[in-house]
Amino acid sequence: MTKGAHVAKPKPRHITVDGQPMVALTPQEYAALLSMRRQVGALGSRLRIVRETLQVTNDLLSALVTALEAERVTGCGPAADAGRPVTALLSSAPALIARAHRVAGKSRDRAGPRRRR
Repeated sequence: MTKGAHVAKPKPRHITVDGQPMVALTPQEYAALLSMRRQVGALGSRLRIVRETLQVTNDLLSALVTALEAERVTGCGPAADAGRPVTALLSSAPALIARAHRVAGKSRDRAGPRRRR
């Protein structure tokens, strides 16, 4: 194919079956449609996991900020009503960071250039 050339999209074939309008697909088009539906389902599942990880990360950072502000105000270590102490919050950070890296996958820098279709 030459640079800049576009492949023509097939026009949908509209049919009527028992008075119901429908679109006819070839077996290849139907297989491609099923494949796309599976990919969209997998992406939706991954998006839910990323959203959950982001929420947990946000909760940790919010608690950490609260604890640090309480320590700064008192000037002598964690305040009694500040919630979890900074050391406890920081101890959970490495596992959360590792989970975020697993969920997010490789960064674009390490994954190389994006493939063009």
